[in-house]
Amino acid sequence: MATEHHEICINVSIKAIRDGSHGISLSTPDKVLGEWTDSGAVSLTVTPENAISICDRDGTHRYLLTLPGTPVQPQQISKTEATVVVRM
Repeated sequence: MATEHHEICINVSIKAIRDGSHGISLSTPDKVLGEWTDSGAVSLTVTPENAISICDRDGTHRYLLTLPGTPVQPQQISKTEATVVVRM
């Protein structure tokens, strides 16, 4: 029985979300997967484990965002945006 894998590109960004507040957005090229307000989130970084570390103003780690599946091709776009391709 063959197992079929799909790759999905997920964008993580810190920005003004749909309700106008400052927060974090998770999206694919054609859909918003989720977003939440977080006035303390200022930057993010891709970790060596291919997760996303959300940081506050002084660079202190606030929390860690891990994605389902097998992460491949993580890319830091800017200090407030990253993409991770995950294989499901």
